[in-house]
Amino acid sequence: MSLRISVMVPSLSGGGAEFVARTWAEWLSGQGHEVAMVLTNGHDATRPAPAGVTVIGLDGTASALAKVRRLRGFVAEWRPDVIVSLQAFPNLLCVALRLSLQGRSRPLVIISERNLVSLGVRGAPLKHRLKVWACRKLYRFADAVVAISHPVAGELVSGFGVRPDKCTVVPNPAIAKVPPRTSSVRRGGGPVELVLAGRLVEQKRPQLVVDTAAELNRRGTPAVVSVFGDGPLRAAMTDRASALGVELRHHGWVEDWFNHCGGDAVFLLTSSREGFGNVLVEAAAVGVPSVAASEALGVADAVVPGLTGELARSGNAADFADAVERARSIDLSGIDPWLQRFSVQESGTILQHFIVKCLAAHRPGLPAGPAGSGEEPVDRRAGARAQVHGD
Repeated sequence: MSLRISVMVPSLSGGGAEFVARTWAEWLSGQGHEVAMVLTNGHDATRPAPAGVTVIGLDGTASALAKVRRLRGFVAEWRPDVIVSLQAFPNLLCVALRLSLQGRSRPLVIISERNLVSLGVRGAPLKHRLKVWACRKLYRFADAVVAISHPVAGELVSGFGVRPDKCTVVPNPAIAKVPPRTSSVRRGGGPVELVLAGRLVEQKRPQLVVDTAAELNRRGTPAVVSVFGDGPLRAAMTDRASALGVELRHHGWVEDWFNHCGGDAVFLLTSSREGFGNVLVEAAAVGVPSVAASEALGVADAVVPGLTGELARSGNAADFADAVERARSIDLSGIDPWLQRFSVQESGTILQHFIVKCLAAHRPGLPAGPAGSGEEPVDRRAGARAQVHGD
């Protein structure tokens, strides 16, 4: 069945959700579907459009209500069978769109949540708390919901009122950027390299990596820290490493960080909360064991304790050091079947199956070809652009 599918996300670049949206859009296009990406933040020239995919930018300065109106114009012109949105703001726009449209001819609306939303409410600004409140009230009105992990799905069902039969987990295509593995990482006799990759912000607790290295050094296990990333806590992290006598190597942001790990590397994800953790799967794919905090919850789908890494019992340095010592002895040579769950093919296939299943329930008797009257796709896309931009 060839479908017309719209993938909605803030922009083409910026984080994990944007990467997943691009990857899904390109894969779905490769399966013969007609795919358009709609960007809620406006035009984005930071990277090329995915192959075979039309990219349309909403007016980035428009109000939420104006964006919903322009989405209605896009739907009227382009007539998608399905809209798949990622992240909270696009999700809320799509639910508002779904509530404003009636009848089986409207598109199926599938929203995708990427975070453990409730864990980020405490201490958050009022604007964020209001957005979470809206998510709690409105997510249940989506036609279907995709979760990034089983802990996120559990929150959506138990805390957001999403029906279990409308919710599924689609694994991230986390190994899309990782080159094929030829062997497990080497284990050397030098200091253990604690690797951190990501934003240096409060949620990620980067200073815990330094504290873990200091604890290992105190135990007689030499440790150094390699950081692939940047953020507002870089200076504080550097000062803490200097005070504790920990060797700290800042490499800046490196997208293929997994190609720059040493022979005795252990990847650390010290976050207090995570919806999933692509980096944990990327580390495993190149033979690097990992350690994450059990309390982060979403990481449970991205680490197999004893096989790909370890879960620290708590978020303190002693428990992380214990987990690092256990993780160093792990042999990751037999995990290829598990890794395939996070391939582009597997992720895309599961998403496509869910779309078709939900669409069959939403619109029985859907014809095998694309929806619409048979107009040329180029003409329809041009009309959609005019509607979205208010021309």
